[in-house]
Amino acid sequence: MFVPATGRIIDTKAGTGGFSTPMEAGKYRTIKVAGLAGLPDDGSVGAVSLNATVGASTGYGTLFGRPDADSGRTTMLIYNGVSGEYTSNSATLAVGADGTIQVMTETSARLILDVQGYYTANTDGTAAGGFVPVAKRLVDTRSGTGAAKAAIAPGKSIDVQITGANGVPAGASAAVVNLIAVNSTDADGYLTPYATGGTKPQNSLHYAPSETTSMQAQVPLSSAGKITIANSSTTTNLLVDIQGYFTAAGKGGAVFTPSHGRAYDSRASGNTALAQNEVRSIQIAGTAGVPVMGSGITAVTLTLIVAHGGSAGYADVYADGKTNPGTTAVNFQPNEIQSNTITVPLGANGKIALRNAAEATNYVVDVQGWYTNPVAPTVTCDAPYTPGSWSATPANAIACHYSVAPAFRSDLELVVANNGIAVWGDSLNETAMSSGDFLLDTTGGVNLISAAVVDDADDIIAESSFSFGLGDWGSATLTTMPEQDSLVNADDVTLSAATDRDAFEEDTKFKYIVTANPEGTSTPIVASDWQADSWTVPAGHLEAGHTYYWKVVIEGKSGQSRAQVHRESPVNTFNTDPKPVDTQITSSDGQEVTAPAGELDSTSAASSTSAHQTAEQEVYTTWTDKYGYRVYLRKGVYFNKIVALHNGSLKIVQRATQYSDSRTNPNPTTYQYDTTFYKTYRGKVENIAHYRTIVNKDKDRIDGKPRGVVTGYCRQANKAKLCPNWLKQTI
Repeated sequence: MFVPATGRIIDTKAGTGGFSTPMEAGKYRTIKVAGLAGLPDDGSVGAVSLNATVGASTGYGTLFGRPDADSGRTTMLIYNGVSGEYTSNSATLAVGADGTIQVMTETSARLILDVQGYYTANTDGTAAGGFVPVAKRLVDTRSGTGAAKAAIAPGKSIDVQITGANGVPAGASAAVVNLIAVNSTDADGYLTPYATGGTKPQNSLHYAPSETTSMQAQVPLSSAGKITIANSSTTTNLLVDIQGYFTAAGKGGAVFTPSHGRAYDSRASGNTALAQNEVRSIQIAGTAGVPVMGSGITAVTLTLIVAHGGSAGYADVYADGKTNPGTTAVNFQPNEIQSNTITVPLGANGKIALRNAAEATNYVVDVQGWYTNPVAPTVTCDAPYTPGSWSATPANAIACHYSVAPAFRSDLELVVANNGIAVWGDSLNETAMSSGDFLLDTTGGVNLISAAVVDDADDIIAESSFSFGLGDWGSATLTTMPEQDSLVNADDVTLSAATDRDAFEEDTKFKYIVTANPEGTSTPIVASDWQADSWTVPAGHLEAGHTYYWKVVIEGKSGQSRAQVHRESPVNTFNTDPKPVDTQITSSDGQEVTAPAGELDSTSAASSTSAHQTAEQEVYTTWTDKYGYRVYLRKGVYFNKIVALHNGSLKIVQRATQYSDSRTNPNPTTYQYDTTFYKTYRGKVENIAHYRTIVNKDKDRIDGKPRGVVTGYCRQANKAKLCPNWLKQTI
């Protein structure tokens, strides 16, 4: 989302930004951005919008920018080498992880960079404004359109109404405009656009003498929806074309992704210069890293370069297949190399229309980024599990289906969750829709199924959801663990309850009471507080060689009526062994993990908080599964899902793939492992945990390694559950 800001971050002549010497030809300089000119320094800046000015150059050249040395460069502007003249343009650059950008000029030159605003690195809706494209001429002082019919004298300004009749709603936060200075004098000048009534910033857009100059700007709007454009140095006529606006905070609009790359060059083999008045359709979507149509892409920000104008003239750029709105993209002189930044919507075919209003001229189109309205994925399940329905609890996982638009960024994936527990995931195709089938683990009561496109930090980009209800645990038969008259270790007793057919709902709570009295309630030796699931009796309360009686009280909503239910189990018994031995957890393959008697603890793998501070997509660890396949586990999945969300651990997910009951292929890119763990004591089963692991075999677009584990979670009678503490503590 775009947030207007202003301030000068570098002037190599004045020493602003830590540099007081001209740019050296061909050498990058690193410029601090975050924390300056109104930009936050908390990692939330994803890209910065700049007004760049180059002057005092030794010749023609290009200003390039990039976020860091490992990234490709963006063409910011073409500048001339005329003594005393300055060239200005807007450009948007991705900001490096350390809050800096890098810039380079091809010749020795003075460089000025002024901030126009920034784009947030998240999509939480807290920042102002998504982008909405609009193309219209608002002002022409030559004809009196939108302003007085008079050139603007030095030191004078005009106010321009942006919101209202121009397709821009009240409350818009900023506008993208193309300022066209028609200068008939032999002196250069500069324009400064800003919100009407606000403080005039340092930002300067320089225009050349005796010609027409186009310069894009991103300008904040006043509360009345106006901007002021101040003129300095000489007299000029002014044209103002709007290319779009940014919405108010939380009011929708497209989000920006910075990028770089060359989308088109008419000089390339097989292409030709554009003839006079020729309109050429140019493919943008699907080229130079730009997403394909259908991904939600709405507009692109481009550097339009005139490679030696065939005569004095200009170019129009608009969505292919649409009517030319009569706005100008760039102006130029004969044999001149000129550039301007433009923001333009794409046609339904992913193309722009470029019209050449000059004799035969070559054009180059470079990408600065694109705007997308993220498309929410869809997920459906087979009947009777339709939105709003209520059905009997199924015996097995149910068949569901997903569909998701092409990815508009390389770090996006699909995650399907049931009541907040991730139960399915898949990487997204960048060139076509992704669709497929999967089996969904359900739970008793309300099942809220969400399908979300998330990035590598697990931030939700777009999401849809629906819900259905299952079962009625209030009328089902209760079962308890340990089994009646079980022999257990006095320092390792875990009590739990289940039903014969229906899983408990999320808000169900359990209270466990242990006593030495056969009626099971009076004079309790130990009792739990309300628990969300099973309960492990704290060590030291029970003695070896005794018989204990216990029951569980259960409360919560049940069934379609959502009635509050109170149930109590029958009195159960267990016996503590006078001679404790080791407790064992055994997979169904017979692989055992042993915890010495009296030495169980609750130490988990690692802090998810500290892990979140590392790169989410880095590989955390790898291992070989039961079948010889190499499994990869990335940091974000491990700490944010396996540990924090599902109460699992590294050893659980490793052993679940190394000693699985089965490994299936729900689709060509996925392995699904199902593993059963048994907690036994003296050969008798005390507890059971079913664990499902989903692994994506597709290669990651960044490091080329398999994406690896998508999620891992416990299941109870085919219902998605958190892993019980005894499983994490013992393995």
